[in-house]
Amino acid sequence: MKKLIITIIVAFAIVSLLPEKSQAQCRQQMVYACATKGQSIYLRDFNTKLKSSKSDESGARWTVVLNKDAHYRFNLCTPDGFEDKVILTLYDSQRPEKTNPYGSTYDPKTGKHNESFDFICRKSGMYYVSIRLKEDVSDRKSCAVGILSFVGSK
Repeated sequence: MKKLIITIIVAFAIVSLLPEKSQAQCRQQMVYACATKGQSIYLRDFNTKLKSSKSDESGARWTVVLNKDAHYRFNLCTPDGFEDKVILTLYDSQRPEKTNPYGSTYDPKTGKHNESFDFICRKSGMYYVSIRLKEDVSDRKSCAVGILSFVGSK
């Protein structure tokens, strides 16, 4: 009986100390905190694990359908210490992610990072949202959450 109790305690300790669990909690807490900011209606969240790698691009991309004349807000929430290391970008096939996106939390001209940006959709269609680590960030792991909210219509 003692061996069984000790085995259960050891197994519980190992499972509770795994980093994946802390990543999941990190994202859930950030989704709630990010979704409750501002005076807008939560529509969707974008969760991603970020891992810097020289061979692969860090982050993820999602497809969203946005409606003409709607005012949307995109928020980005990151853990402490990553505020200026993660970028959320909105783009489509006509305006590529790296060259001319519709909006981004990072302005390369000024070097300024923002928590959010607004987008007034001029044409209904498919758009892409990406969350990535900046290219100059190396050997870092984290998570990030993007929130799509509806602000109003024209």
